[in-house]
Amino acid sequence: MDLSGKTAVVTGAASGIGRATAREFGRCGADVALFDVDGDGANRLAVELEGSGCRAFAFAFDLRDRAQLGGAFEAVHERFGRIDALANVAAIYPRAHVKDVTEEFWDRVISVDLRAAFFCCQDALRVMEAQGSGSIVNVASGTAFRPIAGLAVYAAAKAGVVGMSRVLALEYARKGIRVNVVAPGHTSPDVESEDGSTADWAAAEQLVPGRYMAPDESANAIVWLCSDAASGVNGAIVNVNGGNYMP
Repeated sequence: MDLSGKTAVVTGAASGIGRATAREFGRCGADVALFDVDGDGANRLAVELEGSGCRAFAFAFDLRDRAQLGGAFEAVHERFGRIDALANVAAIYPRAHVKDVTEEFWDRVISVDLRAAFFCCQDALRVMEAQGSGSIVNVASGTAFRPIAGLAVYAAAKAGVVGMSRVLALEYARKGIRVNVVAPGHTSPDVESEDGSTADWAAAEQLVPGRYMAPDESANAIVWLCSDAASGVNGAIVNVNGGNYMP
């Protein structure tokens, strides 16, 4: 895929699927804006991408800060002149039994995983609508469709991402903008939840494909959906799980 002359914004770009997505955008020739609260990680990736020949710029801030978020999108537009793609990857997924969920816990997960994703879309859509084109991919999770104990709040947020994305796809379909969802399944076991736990992940051999997904596999789907090769794909949910969940 050739994305030369295109500009992509990737949230959660310093690690995991976000980092793999930013690298794939860069490999395809796009300019890449890297959003992450981990400024050091985002800056290291920006240096790496620029070393490979694409333009990249890191923005270090908390996506929950509405003012900084809006300012970052304005800065991307000023620096690159356009925004062609948004990959909403950033998320947190601390575990807690339902009885242990506090208001603070609920608000924090929902604000990062759903609220921030919505306002990223809003800011990107303003630019995309003005230029008459664009593509957004919001990353959900298989947890939005299949329950995992301890992830009630995360599941609620990711189900919200799915519903939100379909409405955006409907509202902007005639404005040259597509909105799709990628729902990763179990991804590389070195990816830990925010509390550092991995013990409750299903053993790889118990999964249908017999292995975990690699971050690159979700990244490839995200970048494809943002390319002209997927020009007819809108409002879709692309499950990247090796067949572990077949709706």
